[in-house]
Amino acid sequence: MKHPRSSLLTTALLILLLAFVTHSVAAQCSSDNSRETVSGTVFLDSNENDQHDQGEAGIAGVSVSNGCEVVQTDSDGHYSLSLAATDILFISKPADFAVPVDENNLPQFFYRHYPEGTPSRIAGTDVEWLFPVVTPTGPLPESVDFALTSLPDASPGFRAYGFADTQARYDTGQDMLREDLVTPLIGNPDGAQFGLTVGDVVYDNLTLYERHKVMMGLMGVPQWYLPGNHDVNFESPDSVFANETYKSHFGPTYYSFNHGEAHIVALNNVEYAGAGKEFADGRYRGFISERQLNWLEQDLAQVPTDKLIVIATHIPLITEADDGRNTIATGPHTENLQRLMDILTPFPHIYGLAGHDTSNSWKVEISHRHGWTGQPWIAHTLAEVRGSGWTQGPADLRGVRDAMMDDGNPNGYYVMHFDGVELTPEFIPFPFGSDADQRLRITLDPPLVNDREISLNRGVMATGTMLVVNLFDGGIRDKVWVSLDGSEAIAMQYTVRTDPFVERAHARFADTDDEYGSATRSSHIWQWPIPAGLAPGLHVVSVTSEDEFGQRQRGAMSFEILPE
Repeated sequence: MKHPRSSLLTTALLILLLAFVTHSVAAQCSSDNSRETVSGTVFLDSNENDQHDQGEAGIAGVSVSNGCEVVQTDSDGHYSLSLAATDILFISKPADFAVPVDENNLPQFFYRHYPEGTPSRIAGTDVEWLFPVVTPTGPLPESVDFALTSLPDASPGFRAYGFADTQARYDTGQDMLREDLVTPLIGNPDGAQFGLTVGDVVYDNLTLYERHKVMMGLMGVPQWYLPGNHDVNFESPDSVFANETYKSHFGPTYYSFNHGEAHIVALNNVEYAGAGKEFADGRYRGFISERQLNWLEQDLAQVPTDKLIVIATHIPLITEADDGRNTIATGPHTENLQRLMDILTPFPHIYGLAGHDTSNSWKVEISHRHGWTGQPWIAHTLAEVRGSGWTQGPADLRGVRDAMMDDGNPNGYYVMHFDGVELTPEFIPFPFGSDADQRLRITLDPPLVNDREISLNRGVMATGTMLVVNLFDGGIRDKVWVSLDGSEAIAMQYTVRTDPFVERAHARFADTDDEYGSATRSSHIWQWPIPAGLAPGLHVVSVTSEDEFGQRQRGAMSFEILPE
């Protein structure tokens, strides 16, 4: 048995350590002399009028933050902490409650404290803001209260929408976004509980935010957002004020909320160098600020370690494709990923969501190879809603451009299936001239040659012809099988290569207004050498697949061989 004095000493040391950490955090939050004390109540809004009426009970144990410190409400739902000018106060929604939404289904979980609005002089530099920024909010109210309502259908199993890079630059791009994404999801046909957009809400033209919010709100579910590198006020002299227009529309640039068994954390990992400045690789980099990481440590301290932690960022945490031969293709990444992993160490269930990479969708299993010693988890760079861009590729009869990504993945969105601490991402491709349920593409490489007339998959087959399958949003841990003319299915070989379908599309439309981007190496390609000597006539290949989450897909293709 431990000696009583030893126990007392340990307790004292823990108290001192907690006091030191609290003092350190408070010191980081106290650099601004304008800090005031804000207090209020998180309450159950029984009549749903967004007012704290008499008799409406407070809710205990809700995390409240100023973006630096995190406190929890007491047994009466009360909280108190410091708040400086240009801070945004926000709560972390509990799993079995809902926050109010505005007319565009934007969650109202925050309070902007901008007594005089966004400053026009920052660090000795006069700033002329190109787009509207945060307007003055006036003096701090006597009480800043947050309403919650009961979530009657709270369940560990639910669905959510995942969107990466909606990113229109002009009104016409917004039209295409509306036609491709919003219109099919009006009425929430998938029964999603919310939508989450992982950055690049628009493409530099921040005047489109207002229209964007209205359109996305038509889905009828709460829409959560985080900023990307195209959501920046580029005239800002530093990273601190780089998202003032974004904040005026969507609130804090980082936050968390709970739903089912998941704790969703939205982080802003786009660090802007400042107007006229650059990092080694450009004017922004993938980096999570120390202020955010300090906040995250406190935020996660209130979360049971058996929950699923979903880390949502715009720039990928890590990007790579491995073809099994030690060939690595790297892309955009988060420079201080190790610091984030150190904070996540206590949690065995993690999933990462990101966007940003307009060429490829990727899934990286973070393991000991990356310095992670816990249970491996997926860092997923999503295929984008805008694909390679709303100006890329030919238009269909609606006037919506194809926007296929350079790795051959169609643009599209995700239905995220949550089941307790498991997350299964289902990719939904936009149907450009094909069945919306088609989740893979089958191509012959090289194509059959027919010198006599224009044909489609009809002609003479060259020796060494490959059957190439692009399993959309697939990856190295998936499996693909092929059956030729009803024969027993055999495994296809995973490889990292360009998609011949993209190569041909690029060549066909090169130097036109409908040009595609150049083909890039894809991380979801399988190939199989077609046996030599196939008899002239029609042949059928059937392809089946199973991904690392157990999702299965099927596709088929017919081709006709002509005599030489």
